[in-house]
Amino acid sequence: MKLKQSKYLKLLALFICIALVLPMVFSCGEKPETASATEAETENPVTEPPVTDPPPTDPPPPTDPPTTEAPTEPFVADPNKSYWENIEAELAHYGLVDGTQIFPGEDEAALMKGFSANGGKKVELDVSGDNVPFSAAYSVTIAKDTTNFWDASYTRAFAKDQVVEEGDIIVGVIWVKGARVAETEKFAADDAAMYYLAIKTATDNWGSEGQVEPTREQFAQTEWQKVFFYGYVLNEESKSQNLQFQIFLGYGNQQVDFGGIIAYRFPYSRDNEKSAMKLVG
Repeated sequence: MKLKQSKYLKLLALFICIALVLPMVFSCGEKPETASATEAETENPVTEPPVTDPPPTDPPPPTDPPTTEAPTEPFVADPNKSYWENIEAELAHYGLVDGTQIFPGEDEAALMKGFSANGGKKVELDVSGDNVPFSAAYSVTIAKDTTNFWDASYTRAFAKDQVVEEGDIIVGVIWVKGARVAETEKFAADDAAMYYLAIKTATDNWGSEGQVEPTREQFAQTEWQKVFFYGYVLNEESKSQNLQFQIFLGYGNQQVDFGGIIAYRFPYSRDNEKSAMKLVG
């Protein structure tokens, strides 16, 4: 009986030892667990660049230069300035820059006296009682119908030895009024007096007309009317005096009065051209 108990106790002890050793054997064969993501991030933190707004993008440059805006306020003449000074100020008001006088003449009287009437009769006018800003004026009378409208004209050559370049803009002003003298074969007695502005040059055998605006035939009123005009130097000119400002008058028996004529040459630029268009338009 004691022998059986002794064997039983040995077997029990053996099982207990095996139970204690087995976990250790299995644990030795296992791979160690990797650190958790949280632990790895803590040990080796990843630095991210700070989040910022994208840099502002400059707008693309305009494809065309900004449009020159017309003046919002009308020009007001200064009573303390002369007529020519006010014309120069008005041109500047509309944006025209770097102009030089293109007709010879130290004053209004000298400039207007230099115009010649071709195919008509020229008479000086007294405008002191007409309530106009200019002081010199002439009346041109055409006695009959002409074959061509350019067969009668009122003409003035440009000043000598001026610098002119192809593309230059000529901008000026005339005051005009007129009426029919009598009926002719081509025109009735109640038709309006007519005139036509041009810039002519001997350089191209008088072929071009300077693309003057207002273009084509114009109708004179019976009261003084202020008319701005502009045109171009269309050729390479060796002499400025090759150019002439011509007012065609061959439209029957009529009397057309002109006063206060003055003009300036401006170097070509888009701004000067736009300003001239706005002034005349």
